[in-house]
Amino acid sequence: MAPKTVVWSEPANFELTEILEYYLNRIGNSTYSLKILSKTDHLIRLVKKNEFVGRLTRKGITRIIVLDVFLIFYEIHKNQVEILSFWDNRQNPSKRIDNQ
Repeated sequence: MAPKTVVWSEPANFELTEILEYYLNRIGNSTYSLKILSKTDHLIRLVKKNEFVGRLTRKGITRIIVLDVFLIFYEIHKNQVEILSFWDNRQNPSKRIDNQ
């Protein structure tokens, strides 16, 4: 079975960008943001190899994988894995749309 393509939803892409920009502005350099990107890339490659690596959420369709203080929510489709959300657990939980 060939690895599936991984696509980022618009909200997930926005969330990741916001997080990276936040730490870039907070710290004043790109070191931590680049570390997040590197770890994210590694995890996405892992998901491509085995899309069932994440645990199922209450919804029963969405999967979640932990990356330090971040949660990556994704769903497996016929030809692709879709990243739905990239969530920083230190944010206010009321900002999170509960779609699990």
